[in-house]
Amino acid sequence: MNIRDPFGRQKKKREREYASPRQKLPGVGVVTRADAEQLIENVGKRGKYGLMTTIALTLLLMLLIPQGRIIFGAAGALVGAWAYITSRKIQGHIKRYIQEELTPDSDAESATPDDSATL
Repeated sequence: MNIRDPFGRQKKKREREYASPRQKLPGVGVVTRADAEQLIENVGKRGKYGLMTTIALTLLLMLLIPQGRIIFGAAGALVGAWAYITSRKIQGHIKRYIQEELTPDSDAESATPDDSATL
């Protein structure tokens, strides 16, 4: 029994959140560790670009409409936090997918044999 989650509600919630990516990743072509690691990198880049866009848009709106600085600042902070947290959760799900679903020899199985093996 975990003191922070005595009834296992958070664990069940994380399992439900992970179930969807686990089913969808093979369908979109993530079948090797290299594919999954590339996807983690892409998700990180998209998260950074989304966060930078949110910051830029928030600052622009705060400059253009000074009466709404508090509202735009708060909304920008919420959207930025949401983008960051979502990006990190997706990366975590992909890392878990690598650990649980992709075996270390999955790269070797999907790789094409080279000509040196036919000697």
